[in-house]
Amino acid sequence: PSDTGMTSAYESVTINKYAGQQTISLELLERSDPIFFDQLAIQLERAYRLATDSAMIAILTAQGTQATATAGTTAGLMSFIGTEAPAAYAGSSYFASNLVANTNWWSNVISATDTTNRPLFNTTTPWNSAGDAKPTSIKGSVMGLDFFVDKNLTSGLVDESAFIIAPETAYWWESPEAFFSVNVVNSMS
Repeated sequence: PSDTGMTSAYESVTINKYAGQQTISLELLERSDPIFFDQLAIQLERAYRLATDSAMIAILTAQGTQATATAGTTAGLMSFIGTEAPAAYAGSSYFASNLVANTNWWSNVISATDTTNRPLFNTTTPWNSAGDAKPTSIKGSVMGLDFFVDKNLTSGLVDESAFIIAPETAYWWESPEAFFSVNVVNSMS
C-alpha cells in the first residue's frame, strides 16, 4: 500500500450582520405592563428570523442548480423530486434529504389524492403513503425527503417555490444572539 497525502482547502465566507433596534423611552417601559418588553423582544426576533431566512433563500436561489421545469401539480412535484434528488447526488456526492417548499406546495401536498380520492401524503395506511404532511405542522416527509414549509419562499407553484437540499452542501453559521440595552443618562429628563 502507498501513503496518500491529505489535501486541505480553506473556505472563504462572507460575514453579514443582521441586527435591529427599537428605541423606546424609559417612561414607556416603566409605565407599561411587563408583557410590553416581552412582545417587543418577540417582534425583534421575528424581524431577525425574516431577514436571515430571506438571506438564505437568496443564496439558494443564486447558487443552486436550476431544476428541470415541471408542472405545478402533484405529478410535477414527484417528477421534480425524482429528477433533482439524483441530480443533487450527481453534483455533490451527497444525498438530498430535505425538501423546502412554500405554502402553495404545502396545500397541494396536504390535499393530494390518488385516482380513487385516497390521500397520498396524509394517510394512516402504509400501502398508499407517499409521505406525511398535515395541516397542523410545517414539518413532514414527502417521497422520502424531510419536508419543511417556508412561508417566505416565492408564492405560487413557480421557480424558487421549492428547493431540494443536500444539507452538507449548504452551510449557515450564526453567532449567538445578544440583547444590549443602554440608558443614555444625559438625554433623560
